[in-house]
Amino acid sequence: MMIDDRLSMLEALWPIWAEYGHSLTDEQWQRPTRLGDWDVRSLFAHAAWWPLGFTLVLDRVQDGDPTHATAAALLRDFNAPDGIATRLRDQVATGARGDAEKYSTAQLADRFAGTGPRAIAAARRLGPVVVDYFGMALLRLEEVVSIGVLEATVHLLDLQRALDRSPEVPGEGLAH
Repeated sequence: MMIDDRLSMLEALWPIWAEYGHSLTDEQWQRPTRLGDWDVRSLFAHAAWWPLGFTLVLDRVQDGDPTHATAAALLRDFNAPDGIATRLRDQVATGARGDAEKYSTAQLADRFAGTGPRAIAAARRLGPVVVDYFGMALLRLEEVVSIGVLEATVHLLDLQRALDRSPEVPGEGLAH
């Protein structure tokens, strides 16, 4: 699958997030999620970091070869018992709760409605390059986009569950 196809998946997913962000009631923002002590606002803040983080990665083009052939290979390393996802779980949760308090719901929604589309356009201009993934790996840009698709899809299912809505995500994201 080419980078443009993966970016198109983000273009399908992020507006759904923006729509939720603009339409949730105060009560819905406070609902619990299946993610420990995260409420919907914390979950949303965690997911809303991704469009911003993506813009940061786009400024880190490298000449080297990827350290991981695929997003799946990197995520296997991250999720190993001694991997970064395990070691930093509490910090990620604290960051999500902190961002939920720091940013308004409109600001969080704008990450998907404004920041996201600008990042996608910038990624299309870059094309198939290798980037430094936050100092943790070198990845082809399409593999970074795959992580974004995974995050947006899985957490959209988490959001819909917390809101007692039927699961409804773009099929391309789910298949990917």
